[in-house]
Amino acid sequence: MHPFIQSWLAQSAVIFLLLGSVAGMMVGALLLFRRERLRNISALLDRWISTRRLDRALERRITLDPWFYRHRQVTGTLILIGSLFILYFFGFELERAQTAAGLAKRFTYPLPLAEALLDAMVFSALLGALCAIVAALFILFRPSIMRGFEAGANQWLSLRKTLKPLEVPREGLEVYVERHARQVGIFLMLGGLYTLVLLLIWLGR
Repeated sequence: MHPFIQSWLAQSAVIFLLLGSVAGMMVGALLLFRRERLRNISALLDRWISTRRLDRALERRITLDPWFYRHRQVTGTLILIGSLFILYFFGFELERAQTAAGLAKRFTYPLPLAEALLDAMVFSALLGALCAIVAALFILFRPSIMRGFEAGANQWLSLRKTLKPLEVPREGLEVYVERHARQVGIFLMLGGLYTLVLLLIWLGR
């Protein structure tokens, strides 16, 4: 991983842990000494966010097949030209050794790993280009075959069952915290204090 990315991730993690430990200590103190104020804050912040709008947007069908086949000469030609360019570039223009060395230097990978990743990418690109050429030829000269293939391949997958559990309110955690407010408050304060002390000792080195 690049040193800049490693440094940025480390700084972000430290800031996140510092803020989280301070916030945990504050919530723990409220649970111990100002429980009513915490209830008021919780009532103000608790808002139910429904996923029905997202579900409706995902369930909306967008049909591009009529437009695609109405302009099949243009779309087929563009797909064919793009596929031929990919075949030409990855088959004749790409300098394998130079590109693999550049990848290894850029991402600090071992050279054999960079070469293996490059070979996999080139193979995937060439295979995809060959499949796209076959599809473009069918679109240009035998679109009826593509229609028959699409009729079997186009299957509508609904997300209603997947998103339905998100629409069920779950208040078990709030009830548990309310019943054991003192124990949870002590745990949050001790945990936040422990994390904060460790971070300060680590930063002081």
